[in-house]
Amino acid sequence: MKGSAKNICIVMLFCFLSITGYSQPAINSIENYFGIPKNIQFENVDYTLSWSAHPNKVYFKQEYLPRGQNPDHFSNMLMIDFAEGDFTAKDVANNKIGTLQERKKTDPVCNYELIESPDGKEFILDFLMSVSANEKVNLVEWNCYHYKSYTDKAGHKGVVLYGISNRAYDDGVTPFLQNLPKQRKDIINAIIKFPIPEIQIR
Repeated sequence: MKGSAKNICIVMLFCFLSITGYSQPAINSIENYFGIPKNIQFENVDYTLSWSAHPNKVYFKQEYLPRGQNPDHFSNMLMIDFAEGDFTAKDVANNKIGTLQERKKTDPVCNYELIESPDGKEFILDFLMSVSANEKVNLVEWNCYHYKSYTDKAGHKGVVLYGISNRAYDDGVTPFLQNLPKQRKDIINAIIKFPIPEIQIR
């Protein structure tokens, strides 16, 4: 796969839900595609598998929420994605940056920063987005994504994404943005140190 064809494939695979809602399925109907625990602890918070998707044969996605949070109006979410294919973590990170650069044209809050590992095989991308109504920001979302080239024991090769999404709404927007600089540093360090689960594609 070369050039623009590869880029289009990556964009299609990793354009998952951001600043949107979806219907929550019953817990017992959620498929665990990765064969990992349905409960994950991150920064002393327990997250439970709340939604998964397998929209095509090479793309898998799982999202985790703390107990009591609503997927349509959450404050914190963990996510694990895997896309099988002939592309690297750098390819995927760069294509996400391309979508953010387009978003910056209409979203004045949108911003991002990319961190590359010394060996060039892993990338941390953190970015901020917003939604406004009547010229007032009523939702902000900060994300930190860890991209890593990955091959499971069965030989499925591609890119795994492990990330966290934090949101604030309405009157909580200003305090969220004021606290973000310190929280951002702490969460990025935690994401870097956190071991990405050894997923096995089913």
